[in-house]
Amino acid sequence: MASKRSAGKTRLGKGRPSGDSDARARLIDAAREAFIALGYQGVSTREIARRAEVDAAMIRYYFGGKSGLFEHMVRETLSPVLERFKVLSQQGAPQDLAVLMQTYYSAIGAHPGLPRLIFSTLHEGPQSESFRLLMLVFGDVLKLSHRWLMQSLVATGALRPDIDPQLARLSLVSLMVFPMIAPPALFQSLGLSQSPDGLQQLVSHHIKVLSQGILVAPTHTQIQTGDAQ
Repeated sequence: MASKRSAGKTRLGKGRPSGDSDARARLIDAAREAFIALGYQGVSTREIARRAEVDAAMIRYYFGGKSGLFEHMVRETLSPVLERFKVLSQQGAPQDLAVLMQTYYSAIGAHPGLPRLIFSTLHEGPQSESFRLLMLVFGDVLKLSHRWLMQSLVATGALRPDIDPQLARLSLVSLMVFPMIAPPALFQSLGLSQSPDGLQQLVSHHIKVLSQGILVAPTHTQIQTGDAQ
C-alpha cells in the first residue's frame, strides 16, 4: 500500500502533487538547512526534496524551482522583521527601536547559520544567481528600513540633527548584524552567547550605545523601555 509521501508522485488538477498538506513548510525548513550547510550552488532540488521527505515535483509546484525556493526561504524567515518594519513605519514612535531589535533577534536567532549564508552570498556579486535573488528580498528590507528611519527617528526629532540619517542606518545595521556573523570564539572570549536568549540581552546595550551616540537625549528613557508587542 502506497504511503502518503509516495502518493505525492501522482498529480492532480493543474499539476498539483497530491498528499502532504505540510509539504510546503517542510520544503522551506529543508531548504534553509541545506542552503546554510552547503551553499546555494552546492544544493540540488533532489537533495532538498529528500531532506523534506516529499516528491521533488512539489518544489516546482510551490516555488517554480530552486531559485524560487531560495527566495521564499529567505523572505519567509525574515517576514517577522519585514512585517514589523511595515507596522512601525506607520506608527512613527522612537521606542520602536527596541521592538525592532527584539523582533530581529527572535527571527534570526532561531536560524543562526542564515546570517552567514546571507553575508557570503552578498559577497558573490551580481553575476551570482543567489546574489540577485537575495537582493530582491533586501530591496524590500532597505525600502522599509528607510521609511521607518525617516518616520520613527527623523520626523519625530529623535535623531540628532548633526547625524546623517543614512550613516545612522548603517550604524544600526552594523550593531544588529555583527553579533550574528561574529566568530563564536570572540563571543566565548567575552563570556557572551550567540543563542537567541544571549542575543536578546544585547538589545538594551545596543539601545544605550545608540541613545548616547546618534539619538537626542530626551528619547533615551522612551527607547529603553520599549517592549515587543
